Amino acid sequence: MCYNVRVSNVGRILGVDFGTKRVGLAVCDDNRTVATPLPVFYTRSMRMTIDHVAELCGRYGINCVVVGLPLNLDGADSVQTGRVRAFARNVERVTKLPVELYDERLSTVEADELLIEAGVRRAADRAKLVDSMSAKVILQGYLDNKNK
Repeated sequence: MCYNVRVSNVGRILGVDFGTKRVGLAVCDDNRTVATPLPVFYTRSMRMTIDHVAELCGRYGINCVVVGLPLNLDGADSVQTGRVRAFARNVERVTKLPVELYDERLSTVEADELLIEAGVRRAADRAKLVDSMSAKVILQGYLDNKNK
């Protein structure tokens, strides 16, 4: 992973909330101030997801990818953490872009609350949107942290 590589302060970043069935995605503006959710990607395999992420990187001119790292509330690795680390390594290898992991604890809870505030009342409707909103929350948290 690209922990010690200095990533430039401008250019678009792709945020990813990796899942085995649904993948949340978000992109930021060139000045790295605002994250915007993209449509949820429904997947059948990690390879399929990596190919889709690589395609988005080309389409949006991405120069860094941020992947949400699912840790337990105590900071320990969760069941999904190993899969996410493997996904991030493969995205970095395929895209040749720096990939950073960002703690995503409680991002889904925050995303669900944002959707309720936006007027999405039915749980079934929120379930269709929560993954991409989680990716937005992850990416926005990363941006806010870097811009301090």
